[in-house]
Amino acid sequence: MVDVRRLKMLQMVQLFKCEEDASQAVEWLNELSDALLKTHIRLGDDSQETKVLLEKHRKFVDVAQSTYDYGRQLLQATVVLCQSLRCTSRSSGDTLPKLNRVWKQFTITSEERVTRLEMALAFHSSTEKVLQECPDQPESIKDVEQFDETEAVGKSLLDRLTVPVVYPDGTEQYFGSPSDMASTAEHIREKIKLVCLKKQQLRQPEVCPTES
Repeated sequence: MVDVRRLKMLQMVQLFKCEEDASQAVEWLNELSDALLKTHIRLGDDSQETKVLLEKHRKFVDVAQSTYDYGRQLLQATVVLCQSLRCTSRSSGDTLPKLNRVWKQFTITSEERVTRLEMALAFHSSTEKVLQECPDQPESIKDVEQFDETEAVGKSLLDRLTVPVVYPDGTEQYFGSPSDMASTAEHIREKIKLVCLKKQQLRQPEVCPTES
């Protein structure tokens, strides 16, 4: 009888610990989601930096995935312990929906982050390609299509920056602050201007300065 009571006491302690740790996992995931929105806002100044940011984001997502999986495992453990103790969990009934909701919000935000980074990578890569062409050799450019495509990608990226992240409950969130987005948008506009200038130089090579 003493051993049975001792076992139940140990299980009750384990149950309490699992419930507490599961709630902590929800808080951690919430913090990761907030950090993603508020601080993971850079798109990179060039293609190389954007590639680095993509890799960092993948590692960040791995941390969040591990946190979510840890929370799920803890909640599954509470179910087993409750069945053994023939009791109901105090918090797992509320914690599981919270965990799933926060994870859903994180994944939606993460997907949007990846989309923007991939658009930025395409824009930077295309910009670097057209700007590296020699302005005094228009024959090296077959036509203006690649310039137009680069401008189109840049403008699409600018439009994307104004779009909020929309969650299943209808709430909306934006990456960073308005000033953060304004700074990012200005950098993109400056690159678009360089592309437009280069296109004009190739169309009118006579206006380009020559080396003395």
